Amino acid sequence: MRKKLVSLLLAVSTAAMLLAGCGAQEQEDSTASSQQASSEQQESSPASETQTEDGEYPVIRMGYLIVGDVSLETEIEERLNEILREKAGAEVDLIGIEFGNLSTQMNLMLTGGDTALDLFNSFWYTSESNLVANGQVIALDELMESDGADILAQYEGYEEYLDCARIDGQLYGIPSIYAWSCENLYLVSKEASDAAGIDWSQVNDLDTLTDAMIQMKEASPDKYFIPGSTQTYWIPKDIDYLGDTNFLGVLTDPTNSTTVENYYESEYFLDFLEHVKQWKEAGLISPDPMSNTDATLVNLQYGVVDGTPGYNWDTEVGRRNSEVNYGVELYGTALSKPLATSGDVTTYMWHISSFCEDPAAAMRVLNVLYSDVEAAQLVGMGIEGKNYVLDENGQMTFPEGKTLWDAGWGCSGSALWPNITLCKTWYYEPVDVYEQMKEKNASAEKSLALGFQFDSTPVADQMAACANVVAQYYLPLINAEADIDSTLPVFQEQLKSAGIDEIIAEKQRQLDEWLASK
Repeated sequence: MRKKLVSLLLAVSTAAMLLAGCGAQEQEDSTASSQQASSEQQESSPASETQTEDGEYPVIRMGYLIVGDVSLETEIEERLNEILREKAGAEVDLIGIEFGNLSTQMNLMLTGGDTALDLFNSFWYTSESNLVANGQVIALDELMESDGADILAQYEGYEEYLDCARIDGQLYGIPSIYAWSCENLYLVSKEASDAAGIDWSQVNDLDTLTDAMIQMKEASPDKYFIPGSTQTYWIPKDIDYLGDTNFLGVLTDPTNSTTVENYYESEYFLDFLEHVKQWKEAGLISPDPMSNTDATLVNLQYGVVDGTPGYNWDTEVGRRNSEVNYGVELYGTALSKPLATSGDVTTYMWHISSFCEDPAAAMRVLNVLYSDVEAAQLVGMGIEGKNYVLDENGQMTFPEGKTLWDAGWGCSGSALWPNITLCKTWYYEPVDVYEQMKEKNASAEKSLALGFQFDSTPVADQMAACANVVAQYYLPLINAEADIDSTLPVFQEQLKSAGIDEIIAEKQRQLDEWLASK
C-alpha cells in the first residue's frame, strides 16, 4: 500500500507526468473548512539582526509532501538551517505530510495551535480562493517588497505569471518556478504500438488517437488503452477551466474568446463524449473502472493498460521521465499545443499561513529557497553522495543500489519546492531542460484570462451543490459506465437545478471586471 501511495504521488508531482493531478487537483471540495484566523505581520528585519537575545533564531514550520523515502530529513534540515541562519536569519522545522493523509493533516495544521504550519505548498490540497475565503493565508505584497526581493527578481519578465496568484489585487501565494503551461498528450507502451505499426507523428488529436488505439486493440485484443478509474484520465489542457477542476464555467476557446460557457453543454464536451462512445464500443477502456482507484500512470506501470492520456509541459520530456520512473518503454505524442492558464501556473504554490507568528522570517526563508542554488539543490534533490551522485556530464543519478524508494529523500518531488530550475538535472533529462522550460514559458499560447482568479464566495452554495452533482455523474460518463445518451441530459438538468447558471454568470461578471481593469 505504501508503494502504491508513492506511485500515485509520483504520477502527479514529478517533472514527468501530471496525469491525475497537477492543475489536476482532485475534483475540489468546495465545502472546505471555513476556519477563520488572522495574524499581524511583524516588521521585517535584516537577517543579521533576527537572533533573539539568547542567540536563537525564529523557527519556521515548513510543510512538505512526502515522496518516497525521507529518512534523511533530519540531516537535510540541519544542512538547510546552516544556510538559512546566515542568509535568512531563521531556521526551519521540516514537517512531512503523507500524501494519503493530506487533507486530514492539512486541515489540522491550518487551524492554529502548536502544530500550525507557517509555510506550505497548496498542491492537491485546495484552491487559493478557498484558502483566502477560509482566512488560512495572508497577503504577501508588502512582505515581498521588504523581504522577497530575490523572488521578485526571479519573476522579472514573467510578472503576468506571478499575478496569477492575485485575488482582488492582492498576492496570496507564490508559484514555484517551473513550467507554467501544459499540453495534452498520450503515452503508450512500445510493445503494443509496434505490434500495430503505429506512426505517432501522424497522431495529434482525439480523432487520430482513436484510430490508432483501435488499430492497437485489433493487433492486441487483450490490451486496453484508456485507464478507467476513479482517478480521472482526462483533464482538458486546451481550455481554460479558470482554476476550477469541476469545470463549472470554462473558456473553451481561451486564446480567442472570453465567453464563459457551460462545459457540460459545450461542443467540446459533447465531442469528447462521442469519442468515449467509440472507446467503449471498441473495448479500449479497462474493465471495472469504478472499482479502480489507481492514477493513470500507476495503471500503466502495473500493466492494467498499455496506454493513457495525460498532460505535461513537454511531451518528450514527460515520456522519457515516465519511462525511467515507471520502467516501461514508451512512445508519446502531443494532442494539443502548450497553453498557459492561471490554473496551471498556480499548480505548485507557496503560502504563508495566517497562523505564522513571524511572517517576515517566513518570507526570508522563501526568498532563500527561490534564489539560492545550494538551498534549492538541497531541498529539491538531497545530499550528494547519499541521495544522488554525479555522472561524467555533471548530471544526477542514484547511487549504486539505490532507487527513488530508498535513497533517503524524495528527489522526484522537486517541483513541489520553490525553484527547481536552480537544481542539477537528472541523467535522463536534457542537459538544458530548465532553459527549455523558460523558453516554453515565454512561447506558450496564453489564455486571455491568464492572471484571473475567480472568487467563489458569492456562489459558494451553488459551487458546493454542483460539485456534488459532478461527483455523481462525471466519472461514470467518461468511463462509459453510464449510458451517455440517457444520462447526459439528467446530468445537465441536475447541474442547472444546483445553480450552474448562477456560477457561470458570476464568473463572467468577475472576468469582465478583471478584463476592464487591465
